[in-house]
Parts: sequence; structure tokens; C-alpha cells
Amino acid sequence: MLTHTIYTGGLVKHMTLAIGYIKHFEPFLFVMVMGTGISSDLLHAFPYPAKWLRICSYIMFAIACLLFIGLQFFAIVHMIKYTRRHTFQVYFQHYFRNLMHNVFWGTYPMGLVTIINYLSNLVAHEAAGTDHARRLLYLIYALWWYDVLVSILSAWGISFLIWQDYYSISGLSDKEDLSKTAAEQHLKSILLLAVIPLVVVASCSGLFTMTDLFAQTFNRNIQLLTLVVTALLWLHSIIFVFILISIFFWNLYVNKIPAMSQVFTMFLVLGPLGQGSFGILLLTDNIRKYVVDYYPRKGTPEDDILRLAVPWSFKVLGLTLALGLLAMGYFFSFISFLSIVSYRNTKIIQPSGKPQRVYHFHKGFWAMTFPMGTMSLGSTEVFVQYNEYVPMGAFRVIGAIYAVICILWTIFCLLGTMYKYTLANPKPIQQEYDTTTENTKTATTEISDCIAGPSSSDYSNDDDTSEAESLTAMGNVISHGI
Repeated sequence: MLTHTIYTGGLVKHMTLAIGYIKHFEPFLFVMVMGTGISSDLLHAFPYPAKWLRICSYIMFAIACLLFIGLQFFAIVHMIKYTRRHTFQVYFQHYFRNLMHNVFWGTYPMGLVTIINYLSNLVAHEAAGTDHARRLLYLIYALWWYDVLVSILSAWGISFLIWQDYYSISGLSDKEDLSKTAAEQHLKSILLLAVIPLVVVASCSGLFTMTDLFAQTFNRNIQLLTLVVTALLWLHSIIFVFILISIFFWNLYVNKIPAMSQVFTMFLVLGPLGQGSFGILLLTDNIRKYVVDYYPRKGTPEDDILRLAVPWSFKVLGLTLALGLLAMGYFFSFISFLSIVSYRNTKIIQPSGKPQRVYHFHKGFWAMTFPMGTMSLGSTEVFVQYNEYVPMGAFRVIGAIYAVICILWTIFCLLGTMYKYTLANPKPIQQEYDTTTENTKTATTEISDCIAGPSSSDYSNDDDTSEAESLTAMGNVISHGI
């Protein structure tokens, strides 16, 4: 009887904990999939390969998959519960128009791409020559098109909602005040999160489009279609990204580096730079392979020169663009680390009375994982493609350094997240959002007045307190990290 009671109590406790996580779900959490996913990719294709690293990659990939499936389940259940309790319009306004939430939906397709990349590595190595490889390739290609669609919706849809009108939780500020607030607080590197998925998904197809298995499974027209779509995505995303980076640079000159709680967002700029270099190297190399495979020599000198000049013109262009992006990435790596060091003596007293230092863990630490991994991918790919022509060993070393930082930092963030949100504080994320119930009721009332949603009484019941707290939680997201 005692054993049954203990078991039932433990089960109820874990169910309550799971419900708490669902209620406090936010799209930012998919950044954990990004970090663990790219770490598994780096472990599998480390610049200095080793069998034990590949074994470690299996473990990290399993963690990434479990996080992706779990968080996607939480997202669906949270949306259903939220819309039933309130309305879909309230959900849409809060999670798709609110700048403190909407840009973080970009972490979802980026996390999925890291899983697709690992599956591509499995097809090229572990599953090569087996019956499973072809079926796995069908899955990879289907997931890639799904990710393309979601990435476009993220980049275009979220950008339109941001441009359409100002979002104010109170609905009381005039447009002049909102414009000033946007210029001072919102023109930051987090805007890149909605657009970076296009850069990431453009590089993903480069791993499988021109493989022998893909050519055998599909046909030449599909390969050409994939190459063209990839080129369009890469060009569009890079132009879009550099517009946002220019705005961010303006913000740095005017408003200076972010506050201590947001300083890790500086690393977000590295994401499109590293992934963009990786993507253009793969794309231009695939163009060369396409010409070699489908345009055989005819024996004339003119044809031989043309067949050699066209693909290598793309290769030279790709190397030039990749080195330019990596150069900016190395520069901003230095600036980002220097920004963190500049807060080494800064101490902020929290409302709870505890001091907050720059090295105290918070979920903003996750912002460093994926960007460092992309810089490793870009640097290593330069070595892989061009070391046979020119000694490029330095890029291999740089890629290994970035990879080690990414992997170790991801492990640190995993342990820190487990400790802070499960062991040290069983109520997930509750400790970070130090807002009173009275303020919560006020904020939710203002939302209901601003949009055609439910009345404030919907939030005043005891059963709705946790849900209401999750509404005002976004007010503190920026102050505690990304």
C-alpha cells in the first residue's frame, strides 16, 4: 500500500511538472534542438574524426530528436489549451505579433535542419549501400521541402507582421512613442532569427542533392530544380540578412552593446555568416558536379575550355563569398566575446535580492551554441574542398576550435537548464518571471481591451493563474536572456 502511494504521488508530481512545462511553453525553447542538433553534426563530421566522437554524436542526436519531438508536442498541446481557454486571436496576437515571441519561431525550422543534416550524414556513411538508405533519402527530401515552407513562412510572414503595425501590450501608447521604443529596444540581433532559417535550409540541400544515391533515386530535372531553389533561397536570405545586420550595426553605434542580460544575443550575428559560407561552398561545388555529370566532353578545345571555365568560375565565386562571410564572422566572434568580458565586474541586484553576474546561467546562454557551430561548418568546409589545391590546414584548426566550443557550451547549457528548471526549481521558468499576480491581472486586462479577446475575468480564477503568468512572462524574457 505504501509503495502504491509513493508511486502514485511520484506520478502525479511528474504529471504536474509536465503540465507546468506545457503552460509555460514558448517558441524560444526550440533553440535547445538547434544547439544539440548541430553539436551532433559536428561530432559526426569533426575536423579531426575519431570513432569515439561518432559514438558521442549518436547520443547527442538522440537528445536532439527527443527534444524536438517533445517540444513539438508541447507546442501543439499548449496551442490547443490556450485557444480553448481564451481564443485563437489572443494566441495569435501574443505569439505571432509580439516581437518578444514571434521571431523565436525561426528556431523551429533551424532545429529541424540540424536533424536533416545528421540524417544526410547517416545516408552517406553508416547507411551507405543498404536498403534503408533510399527510404531514408525520401524522408530527408520530404523534410527538406517541409522546412523550406516553414522557413519561408517564418521569414516572410513574421517580417510582414512586424512591418504591418506596432504591437503594444497596453494598446495605450501613441505611434510616436512606439516608434521611439522600437528604435531603442527592438532593432536588435534577435530580428535575424526570423530570417536565418532561409540561410540554414539553403545549405542543407547541398549535403544530398548531387550524391550518387540522389541521382539514382530521383532524376536530373529534380536535381536541377533543387539547385535553383537552393540558389534563390541563399541569395534572397543573404541580402535580407545583411540588411538586418546593417540595422543592428546602426543600433550598436546609437544604443551601444546590449545590456548584460542580453549580451549573448551578440552571437546571433555569427549564425548567417557561418552557415552562409557553408551553404555557398556546397552550392558552388554542386554546380561543378552537375556540369561534370551531365555535360560530357565533346573533344573540341572550345568545349573543353567552356566545360572547365563555367563550373570553376562558380567555385572561385563561392570561395570568395565564403571567405568574406567567414572574415566577418571571425570579427564578430571577437566583438561578442569582448562584449561579455566587458561585463565581468558588473553586478545587478535582482528583485529577489540575489546578485546577477554575467557568468550566472540563464537561457540566453543558448544563443551562443548554434552560431559557433555554423562557424565551424564554414571553416571546415573551406579545408575540405580546397586543401588538395592549396594548403588550408589553418581553417581545419579554426573549425575544430569552434566545434569544441559549440559542443562543450551545448553540454554546459543542457546541464544548466536541467538544474535550473527541474532540480533547483521544479516549477519551470517560474523563478525567472518574477511578476506579481496583481500585475499579471492588469496586463491580461490590457490585452483583452486591446484586441477582441476574452474579458479579464477569464484570468482571475485560481486555475488560470499559471496561464496568466505565462502571458506576462514575455515581459521578462529580454531581461533574462534572449
